Amino acid sequence: MSNHELKISLSKKTLEEIERYKESTHKKSTENAVTELIEYALTLPQYFKSFDWEKAEAEADKEIAARKTKLFNTVEDFISDLNK
Repeated sequence: MSNHELKISLSKKTLEEIERYKESTHKKSTENAVTELIEYALTLPQYFKSFDWEKAEAEADKEIAARKTKLFNTVEDFISDLNK
């Protein structure tokens, strides 16, 4: 497989995230980290690519703020509640 060079512009925030990923996964270079992240992103199921995570997180934050949450003492209690 031949390699191709790609030049992209990234925000400072994105580059910082890539650098954190590089450090946490002990990649030798930023290029290796970016390549791995792109390859991973390309394998994600379509559902995850199109899901509006920011909207879902905002909705969850509202539910939590409104105290519309439940606590469970055991996994069994949690599963029992799911089956109701």
